[in-house]
Amino acid sequence: MKTILPWIFAVAFAAGAGTLYFSNSNKDTELTKLRGQVAQVETLNSQLEDLQKQAASQNEQIATMQKDNAELLRLRNQVRQLADDKTALEKQVATAQSQAARSQAEVQQVQSHAAESAKAIAEQQILQMKQNQAVVNTCINNLRMIDGAKQQWALERQKTPDAIPQPQDLLPYLLNGQMPLCPGGGRYTLNAVSNAPMCSLPGHMLPQ
Repeated sequence: MKTILPWIFAVAFAAGAGTLYFSNSNKDTELTKLRGQVAQVETLNSQLEDLQKQAASQNEQIATMQKDNAELLRLRNQVRQLADDKTALEKQVATAQSQAARSQAEVQQVQSHAAESAKAIAEQQILQMKQNQAVVNTCINNLRMIDGAKQQWALERQKTPDAIPQPQDLLPYLLNGQMPLCPGGGRYTLNAVSNAPMCSLPGHMLPQ
C-alpha cells in the first residue's frame, strides 16, 4: 500500500499538470483568437473611418455640385431673361423703326402737300398779278382812248384847253360809240382837255 500511494500521487500530479497544461494551451489559443479578432476590429474601425472620411468628402462634393447646379440654373435663368429682354428690345426697335418710317412718310407727304400748296399759291399769286396787270393795262388803254377822243373833240369843236367835255360828247370819237369801262370797277373822270383823264383805282393812270 505504501508502495502504491506515491505512484497514485504521481499519477494525480501528472494528471493535474496535464490538465493545467491543456487549460493554459486552450487559453493561449483563445487569447490568440481574441487578439486576431481585436486586430480585425481595429482594421474594420480603420476602414470605417476611411469610409466615413470618403462619405464626408463625397458629401462635400455633392454640396459643391448642388451649389454649382444652383449657380448653373441661376445663370441659365439670367441667359433666358437676357434673351427675352433682347427679343423685347428687338421688337421695340422694330416698332420704333416702323413708326419712324411712317412718321417720315407722313412728313414727306406733308412736305409734298405743303410744296404743292406753296406752288399752287405762288402760281395763283402770279396769275393774280398777271390778271391785275392785265386789268391795269386795259384801264390804261381805255384812258388813252378817252384822252384821244377828248383831243379830237377839242380840235374839231375848237375847244380851249380848259374845256371839260361830257361823256356823250366823246361817244362819236370812241370805238363802237361807247364809253369804255374800267375792268377793275373804277370810275373814270374826263377832266379838262389839258389834263389827262383819270381812274378812281390806284395805279390806273396814264404815264406822265
